[in-house]
Amino acid sequence: MHAPEHNRQTLTGVNPAAMAAGLRPGLPLAYARSLVPDLLCAEQDSEADNTGLSELCSWLLWLSPLPALDPPDGLFSDTTGCPHLFGGEEAMLSLVRQRLRERGHVCSIALSDSAAASRALARSRIDRVCLVPPGQQKQALERLPCSALPVPADTVARLRRLGLETIGALADLARAPLAKRFGAELLTCLDEALGRQARPLNVFQIRDRISLSRSLVEPIGTAEAIATVIETLVPEACALLSRRGEGARQIDFLCLRVDSTVQAIRVGTSDPTSDMSRMLRLLKDQISQIDPGFGIEGVTLTVSVSEPLESGPDRPVLPDSDDLRTEALPANLIDRLMNRPGVRAVYQLAPRVAAWPEEAQSRLSPGDVAERADARQMLWVRPNILFDLPVRVRVTALLPDGAPRQFVLRRQTHRIAAADGPERLQGEWWRTPCDYAALRDYWQVETTTGLRLWLFRQGDGIHDWSGSGDWFLQGLF
Repeated sequence: MHAPEHNRQTLTGVNPAAMAAGLRPGLPLAYARSLVPDLLCAEQDSEADNTGLSELCSWLLWLSPLPALDPPDGLFSDTTGCPHLFGGEEAMLSLVRQRLRERGHVCSIALSDSAAASRALARSRIDRVCLVPPGQQKQALERLPCSALPVPADTVARLRRLGLETIGALADLARAPLAKRFGAELLTCLDEALGRQARPLNVFQIRDRISLSRSLVEPIGTAEAIATVIETLVPEACALLSRRGEGARQIDFLCLRVDSTVQAIRVGTSDPTSDMSRMLRLLKDQISQIDPGFGIEGVTLTVSVSEPLESGPDRPVLPDSDDLRTEALPANLIDRLMNRPGVRAVYQLAPRVAAWPEEAQSRLSPGDVAERADARQMLWVRPNILFDLPVRVRVTALLPDGAPRQFVLRRQTHRIAAADGPERLQGEWWRTPCDYAALRDYWQVETTTGLRLWLFRQGDGIHDWSGSGDWFLQGLF
């Protein structure tokens, strides 16, 4: 067990094993060791904790362009307009929890209309996910203790002495006596939690990312005015990307309203780009998602994800000609479909490193970045048509481990005139025990009728542990 301590007297944090043993943050160290004699403690490193929290906040930019710190161990993220990119709010929260667990974190997640309510719910439910329907903050908070609000400990003690144990009991009281006895701070915390009052988040920004901000002389509120601001910022962002030799993959446009709230839109591209017209069109298509309220007084354009621009024969530079610009149409079309509000089923296929050919492609959603496939994985020619699932065939071979001579598919016999192989592929032995010794021997064959096919045998044809020895048709050349 690991339980950091602040001043060698009090526990400030406990891991799940310590929590299962009955320990909680705030317990005196001597009392904790009386409960768990072999408790392992480490002195808290506040600087390292703050650095780690900042790195985690930077990582959270994949979810929303508006992450914020909630020290010492919390994070905010304004996900307005983002859930549809992940299949809904429940799917989005499940994905956040899964990715945090993959990074080794135990987390509690809450999503509601107000940041203060989400904070109180998340800090009161260890290792759980809480989704509050719109306008239901009061019902969700009413059973929580008053200590869930960010108020001083002495205020919580005074409330407890008066019999006010829960937020619900506190919210039902008249406001004037509360303000007179406890001050305006308690009412402010309560109003923020119930959604009656909003406090803007201090949005986290990464220094090395391209981020351009403008303060407007007068608030704007029309789509034409917002488009004019976008037209001013995008050329400068494209110039900075070109100097770095990078292209944008994800762009965030933040609008600060006069009521101190932020409206944000996010667009993604199917490949890195610094094309000004392409970025302008994507951002302008999303202007309808911005609610200007009583006016927008400041804007920020951030390239939240960028990648190096590749050059060479596979990525030619097209001349500035209307006849040749049509070659870029598929990428523009994919971008507009991916960023269209309400579209969930749009994805693209990208190569991935995998042992078996049918698993060598992955579906990418908007904003996802493809891993780079290693060219050494494909030393042999691959078929033009690859089946999603291999088709079982009956093969006659010269020897148990020799070249195929004929095969039967759907009761039709195909004689093989020539065969080249085998190309041996081995399973991903580090993933599952069943893949540890799995082998496939692939053959490129040509039938007497001129068909060129891709066959493989499970196993080496000799040892049972390498595979069943069955043959399959994988693709067509």
